[in-house]
Amino acid sequence: MAYHILWIDDDTAFLETVRTSLDGLCELHVATSLSQGLQLLSARPIDLVLLDIALGSENGLEGLQLIKKDSNSVDVVMVSGERDPRQIVQSIRAGAADYLSKPFDIDELIALIEKLRAVKGIRDRHDALVADLNPASAAHQFIGVSTAFRTMLSQTDRLKGHKANVLIEGESGTGKELLARYIHSLEHDNKRPFIAVNCAAIPEGLIESELFGHERGAFTGATQRKLGKFELANGGDIFLDEISSLRLDLQAKILRVLQEKEVVRVGGGHPLRVDFRVISATNENLERLVAKGQFRMDLFHRLRVIQLHAPALRQRREDIPLLVAHFLDKYGKTTGPKRITADALRRLQEYDWPGNVRELENVIHSLIILSPDEIIDQACLPQSTSLQVHDQQRLQRDFPETTWQDGDQLPCLREYVRTAERTYVEHVMQMHGGDKTAVATALHVGRTTLYSKLKELGIAH
Repeated sequence: MAYHILWIDDDTAFLETVRTSLDGLCELHVATSLSQGLQLLSARPIDLVLLDIALGSENGLEGLQLIKKDSNSVDVVMVSGERDPRQIVQSIRAGAADYLSKPFDIDELIALIEKLRAVKGIRDRHDALVADLNPASAAHQFIGVSTAFRTMLSQTDRLKGHKANVLIEGESGTGKELLARYIHSLEHDNKRPFIAVNCAAIPEGLIESELFGHERGAFTGATQRKLGKFELANGGDIFLDEISSLRLDLQAKILRVLQEKEVVRVGGGHPLRVDFRVISATNENLERLVAKGQFRMDLFHRLRVIQLHAPALRQRREDIPLLVAHFLDKYGKTTGPKRITADALRRLQEYDWPGNVRELENVIHSLIILSPDEIIDQACLPQSTSLQVHDQQRLQRDFPETTWQDGDQLPCLREYVRTAERTYVEHVMQMHGGDKTAVATALHVGRTTLYSKLKELGIAH
């Protein structure tokens, strides 16, 4: 990553010597006056300024104050031919990062530059990570004993030590971000960053800047350089939630980052090397979006090296008592302990929870606040939670491809399974252009089994 230094000194011969000495170590810009230096600082991305205190009629200390006022994130080192203790104190108080006395050894200069470069990198990453940290989410623990839950967790545990990209599918409220954080935690390395991005929550005009970062002056309002989420995730994991909401043109740019392992800030010209794992999540069927041309197939395959499914709460009903107990303990600390009756708990287990664990948590939270007694019974359950789902509504929810009307005679199980199987196989055939080998691989069956199935379902091949 290029490191940009601006050296302001009225001694042109000295500047030429410095330029030669630092060749290849950094991008060096020079100015012979404070006004020229301030112009360069406003026009270019600068990481470090080395400023001579004696600039003819200009005062370097006043220049330091101007620089820190307009570009506080830029490190400034004061340079002087005299080692005056008073000047050193004044410089540090005014915001200088260090003080360098002429003449100096070139190794001393290089060591100072490397130190400030390392400190700036740590500081930039720390500031961004603190802004991204979500202690509430990180503090949660997985809770569940159901088969669906344990299967998901068992698959997830196998990812330890692997950097393969992961796609997490599941309905809203199933804990996809919690699962992503668990995947990240498997490596037991606190130095690896975890950057979470909700792609749908960032305004469309800002999403590119958020992901790729931007240089100062890249657009109106870009008064400071901003590190992008991809750059901050270097060496760790980036979690892209609601990945399906990204525009197609942005999908193409993300694909390039994953292919080339390089990112270019908005308004920048230098590619930055990055290496991170992408954990993405969606509550939509990406394969259907690919078939509709709403999501890039090449990006889909890049993201879905490992595919995990976060089960809906209705698929893990035996976990509901454990979750209820957890939420009662979590929110009951401020109001006093509360208990729930067996009948009320049974009703909670019968409800289908379209909002999944998030909805359950909100219901328990509200019950703790609104229930006047220590005991929560059926009468306390909110009216908005009917705890019953009409059979036709359930069918429409679980099988959105089919239209179910009240009063319809439902097909027998064998007939429905055959119809669903035929629809799915035809869809996979269409996806792979009729390539039988690719279809058999996608369906995890042998070619002989595939041909038998095609014949059984009456699909032309």
